Amino acid sequence: MEIKITKKNNRNQLTCARPDGSMVQSNLGPKLPFHDIAHFVVESTLNLQEGFYGNILKGYSVEQLSDKQIIKALPPQAWFAEITTRALQSLSSGACTIQQFPSLVETELQQFSINYNQNLNEEIISDMLSHYQQLMQQWHTLTEGQTLSFHFNNNPATQVNK
Repeated sequence: MEIKITKKNNRNQLTCARPDGSMVQSNLGPKLPFHDIAHFVVESTLNLQEGFYGNILKGYSVEQLSDKQIIKALPPQAWFAEITTRALQSLSSGACTIQQFPSLVETELQQFSINYNQNLNEEIISDMLSHYQQLMQQWHTLTEGQTLSFHFNNNPATQVNK
């Protein structure tokens, strides 16, 4: 699935083009691209198939994935993807260290009574942070109307182009 995030003045646009030709589009707030980019990094690095982009690939819309009833019914991997995405953003901002990262994720999983076996070692966390910072740097160089594009599938995702 091709993912495009287009920079616009106060709203940004997420477009996901599925392999079957169907598309999902959503307007994002000015800060949401950071979260959506972090989702891509987490889900592609950890090969998560039931996170945000995995569920978009399976046919969900962004609106459906924002519906509280649907969110409650999502599998543990979707919750793990969301929690790990938030932790990656915390790591990037300096709110936690690489060493604190696994504990941060585990604590939040426990708060939601989610049992998910995580394999988050320092090397993987460092790789995610580096990839996220690289994509964020690319995002910040874009001017209005330009797009950051990457590819997500059931295998580890790879960036397509800028």
